[in-house]
Amino acid sequence: MDKKNEILKAAFDIFCERGYHLSVAELARAVNIKTPSLYSHFESKDEIIELVIRDEIQRYYRCLTEKILEVKNLSCRDSMKSLYVHVIDYFSEDNRLRFWRAIPFIQNQQLKNISAQLIEDNDRVFKQQIQQCFSTGQSKGEIRQDVSPGALRLYFCMIQGILDGMLLYPKEPFDLGNADELFEAYWDGIRANGTD
Repeated sequence: MDKKNEILKAAFDIFCERGYHLSVAELARAVNIKTPSLYSHFESKDEIIELVIRDEIQRYYRCLTEKILEVKNLSCRDSMKSLYVHVIDYFSEDNRLRFWRAIPFIQNQQLKNISAQLIEDNDRVFKQQIQQCFSTGQSKGEIRQDVSPGALRLYFCMIQGILDGMLLYPKEPFDLGNADELFEAYWDGIRANGTD
């Protein structure tokens, strides 16, 4: 791994712990170089943080896009459940959830805006895919026709709630069985009669 990538990897780890309060001196120590040497690779702390944020956002949505393509021929139920589990699994690894939760607390407004725009643009695509799956599920008789648009929002709120629980109670091992039960209760509420 070249030094620039080593710095970015260490910056990711420190950002997970300290957020925008990432110390350049601490980062330099983490990669065994002197603080001024960081500036031979990057112009500023903000550049480092921006690159780390862009990389993680792109990684997440690239993984999500791959999963969307993988499940596109499954039933609506199986697609939605697979994506639901995939998101939870993704954020169960390597401090990722803590990293994402630190983004809204960035004090540099330009970085905060860049992050928000990247997330918004990519989230729009994900939400459109789920909306399409939901509509297809209704047209194929998997989902009741009378289900309100709130049911789709509930799907996203369910994911958010699980991620919040993982963040608030990090010492408690996450039980995917609980997430599975939640999804099944959700599906029971929207599925058409006579379907599983």
